[in-house]
Amino acid sequence: MDIFEALKDLPDFPVYAVAFSGGADSLALLDALAKTMGAKRVAALHYDHGIRGRESAEDAAFCEAFAKSLGVRFFLGKAKKGFLKSPPKGQNQEALARRSRYAFFGRICKREKIGCLLTAHHADDAAETMLMRLIRGSGPRGLSGLKEKVYLEELFPEIRAKVLIARPLLDVASSDCKKYCLENGLPFRTDSTNSDPAYTRNWLRLEIMPKLAARIGDALNLKLRRTAQLLEEQSDFVRRSAYAFLRQNAKEAPFGVLVDMDPFLQAHPALQGEVLRILADPAGSWDFRATKKALEALKSGEKTPITPPGPWRWIVVGGKLVFYREDLSLEKFFQKALKVKKAKGRGQGYSDNGAGWLSWLRGERVVFREYLRKGDYEFVNFRNGMRYSFVNGPSRKLGDVFTDANIPLFLRGMIPLVSEGEEILWVPGWRIAKKAAIKEGDEALEITLTLPAAEPFKGDTKC
Repeated sequence: MDIFEALKDLPDFPVYAVAFSGGADSLALLDALAKTMGAKRVAALHYDHGIRGRESAEDAAFCEAFAKSLGVRFFLGKAKKGFLKSPPKGQNQEALARRSRYAFFGRICKREKIGCLLTAHHADDAAETMLMRLIRGSGPRGLSGLKEKVYLEELFPEIRAKVLIARPLLDVASSDCKKYCLENGLPFRTDSTNSDPAYTRNWLRLEIMPKLAARIGDALNLKLRRTAQLLEEQSDFVRRSAYAFLRQNAKEAPFGVLVDMDPFLQAHPALQGEVLRILADPAGSWDFRATKKALEALKSGEKTPITPPGPWRWIVVGGKLVFYREDLSLEKFFQKALKVKKAKGRGQGYSDNGAGWLSWLRGERVVFREYLRKGDYEFVNFRNGMRYSFVNGPSRKLGDVFTDANIPLFLRGMIPLVSEGEEILWVPGWRIAKKAAIKEGDEALEITLTLPAAEPFKGDTKC
């Protein structure tokens, strides 16, 4: 397909950014886009990874000069010296470089109010990506390869920028991009690492793809592209079905998402896996084995803790699957939910030995209210070694109190406790401590903690 023909179906935006490496593909895209849209509507974004030393710096200088020759705005980002060349232990260099690059793209687009970022991924890239994921054992969503349009937050949830990534050249061959440059007299850069077969993608490009093409013919990329599109349609159907399932069987709460256990266990395995990926693996860091292990544990009711990749975890509470982040913080939520005011009398407090917390985790609305003598109080969080002395009860370790009530570990450290100095005077859901009891003539305080009911799951309204 002709490059100008490929640009006809671009979504309409006032300004477009191009991820510009200086190679033939991105250079052809930038040049054709500037001619089609006008230079004022185009910006070139180049990220210097610093991995190839002097060559990286020369690439950056070349990209800036070419962008200026077109009259388009140019933005340069640079990785911290040595960060990507010698990545932290356990970090994959390619994955880290990609995340760093897109984080820069997101920052610039957000700052400059650019809503669409174009990348020069072409038909060869799409075929190579599909084969790489096939080797890794990816499912239909992974094998569907590169999407023509995807939002940046879908690829990297941690990058908070509403930017649409468009890949208009997916039906254009790499050779067509080079041909465009040669016919228009445009010099381009060549990444020396592209000839190193140590990288899986290069190995596929240099050794495997030529052999497949010689056997199958020039239509290889087209056939793989067609298969990827069919798989994308199927995976899109499964994802839409999963969101429809969640809107019918799930609710959202301040601590996470609650899913009805029975419908989930009765659902088709493909739908179960997609629900897990939506709720517990939004970053796509799980592999097939992690998903399978998680599903088997949920079906069998296994109590052994599972620690999948990423920050998302789940527990089962009263027939509900509760999904939450391991790094969850409810501090601000509890600050708003807590109300303290002067009380007219002793009033009637609320005590259920912690059952209200489990009701809240099941999605119900709960109100904790207690009356304490007026004092110099503060709100603290649980830590090991704390003790609690109930009215008319013994002093006990607070950890044991939580254990007896089946309060999940992730929630224990966030429950706001009323203390005076080192002494805990009230744990919401339990009776007050002896020291907090109101005596004749004491001024009283009414402390209320209101926990709202879970709301219907909204999810992705586009699905």
